[in-house]
Amino acid sequence: MIATEFLLAWRYIKSKGRERAISAIASFSLIGIALGVATLIVVTSVMNGFRKEFTERVVGFNGHISIYPTKEINLDETVDKLQKINGIKKVVPGIEKQALISNRRNVRGSLTYGIRQTDLQNKSLISENIVSGSLESFGNDNEIVLGHSLATRSGLILGDEVVLIVPEMEETGFGFIPRKKTFRLVATFKSGMHEYDKSVAYIPLNISQKLFKMKNHIGVISIFTDNPLNIKEIKSSIRKEFQNLFVITDWQSSNSSFMRAVEIERNVMFLILTLITLVASFNIVSCMIMLVKDKEKDIAILRTVGFSRASITRIFFTVGASIGITGTFVGSVLGLLFSVNIKNIQQWLESILHTQVFSPEVYFLTHLPSLIRPMDVALTISVSLFLSCIATLYPARKASKLNPMEILRYA
Repeated sequence: MIATEFLLAWRYIKSKGRERAISAIASFSLIGIALGVATLIVVTSVMNGFRKEFTERVVGFNGHISIYPTKEINLDETVDKLQKINGIKKVVPGIEKQALISNRRNVRGSLTYGIRQTDLQNKSLISENIVSGSLESFGNDNEIVLGHSLATRSGLILGDEVVLIVPEMEETGFGFIPRKKTFRLVATFKSGMHEYDKSVAYIPLNISQKLFKMKNHIGVISIFTDNPLNIKEIKSSIRKEFQNLFVITDWQSSNSSFMRAVEIERNVMFLILTLITLVASFNIVSCMIMLVKDKEKDIAILRTVGFSRASITRIFFTVGASIGITGTFVGSVLGLLFSVNIKNIQQWLESILHTQVFSPEVYFLTHLPSLIRPMDVALTISVSLFLSCIATLYPARKASKLNPMEILRYA
């Protein structure tokens, strides 16, 4: 009996003649569901990718935990103590100050980091994204490393002299003038985050201590942990070890507003785009009601030869559910293919349109990111199948409740 039900459902799906209008509506319903599922998968993947890329780059620059000394400390002793705390992977001391980058052409603001050569080489976000030059000579003399966008906008190339101007006055025989020092550009980097690439500069730590009049002091210690999502215990251990010697912040609290906004936007987009699938599901309802109306005589005959109401329900439920299942499958494949190849698609569109589809000045990142999470894909597929099945249930039950005697009497 079940095989017969599926056979009948398949024949109704392959509508012909005057039933082509029903078939057309079913096709549009299938396309609507496919587009809704594909769009949901692409949007959630992009939002996940944006959050992952943003987090990795922010953490790559600033560390998982940043501590600021409130008074003079013994640097080597402090670093040794921090590295012994369970969960801390790397400790990077440095100086973080605002300064001006000047050459013969123009002057630009920069966020200048004083850092040791080994620490900069171990900073993978920088060392693995060097566009020109090398970090080998950094730290030997007055060398500077700039973000690629900052160097390009300033008209600088490797080997050029760069004057770093500190916005702190120094008394001389000619009055008070800003402190400044000349550096040689030895490398540029492109981290993938436009905000950093256009503003960050690195100079040797010992030079920055002299330039900023900090002697042997440091301004900040960046701490990298084994697990960036579990930093409460590490912060507690630091407070316990050093009492009130440091002001402690972490990447979650520093970017809490932005990360919360991204999460809210992701959830809202999911709800809005689910409406596409819901609208397509309503098309299934109208398609199935028309099909039931057109097949009233068939239903009456099936009932008279022994088909139960449950069998009639299953036949028409199979017809409607097949539209939803096929649309969901097609949409899932399209969405996954688009998400996997989104960077290539972006480059292709930019080459065709001769414009930037994804502007780094607006979106912070230099490319459109994508991260496919199986749970999000499974949730999207589940929502689509649920809506499709719910939409099919009403017309299928209505078909099973038709009175065969009334239908045949007026046939």
